[in-house]
Amino acid sequence: MQRFTLEFRHKPVQSLFQRGQSKFVQLSLEPGQGLTRHRVALTLAVVVVSGRIRFTAEGRDEVLGMGDVLVLDPDVEHAVQAVERSVVLLVLVPDQGAEVRPQPTMKLDHPNAFQNPELMDQIAPELRPLVEDHLHVCKVLESVNTSMAPPTVKNALSVIGEEIAHHFVAEEQILFPRMAQHVGGMDVGPVARLLEEHHHIRQLHQEAESLLDAWQSGGDEHTWTLLTNKLTELAPALLNHLGKEDSHLFPMASRLLTPQEKSVIAEELKAITPRP
Repeated sequence: MQRFTLEFRHKPVQSLFQRGQSKFVQLSLEPGQGLTRHRVALTLAVVVVSGRIRFTAEGRDEVLGMGDVLVLDPDVEHAVQAVERSVVLLVLVPDQGAEVRPQPTMKLDHPNAFQNPELMDQIAPELRPLVEDHLHVCKVLESVNTSMAPPTVKNALSVIGEEIAHHFVAEEQILFPRMAQHVGGMDVGPVARLLEEHHHIRQLHQEAESLLDAWQSGGDEHTWTLLTNKLTELAPALLNHLGKEDSHLFPMASRLLTPQEKSVIAEELKAITPRP
């Protein structure tokens, strides 16, 4: 027999009990604290012990108060945020008879230059600095497929953050506007699609960083599981995006852009402050 008292704790996330896949997790949240968007592969029951929380799932916000219980199916993306100081019990249980699913491996739909160096032959020299940025990112992200140790995860998120802060901005300010003049504009076609992917990757990275902060500030193995699940969503999204650029965008730009446009792009890329 084990007994637990559901009172406010110093750790925002604390696992209380686990038996097989089933687990009880307590959240102790100050106003504004919570868990960013994530998924779990288990049925989730959310029990508000005290306070009030905002629970977001399937495009809807529900404010839950003391005594409220909400049940969510597996793999539904959701988020939790405290409206006021709250204690919440999360009960996670597998569906009866459901098999334990292995961790998915990264599925890549577009080859990148790290895996296929011959792609460089199709890309103009003026655009190759952008591809060289990709090579380092791809190498780091492929390590995520074999290790989810804390140093690997932290390094991957740091490298992705640099990619977003420098490389994404260089594309959005220097390359995409010139390509848009040849392929129908910034709001339609391939440029619009790549900008949507930039937004999605930024959002996933922000959510992963929030989970990392939660884990570092007192989370436990449950928070770490949410973080690694988020990274397994982020890494293939970014790798597929980089592969799409290496195998489609950059070769297309190499043919469509005029020599003068490519020369100007090369000069503007050189003028960007180098990464630290």
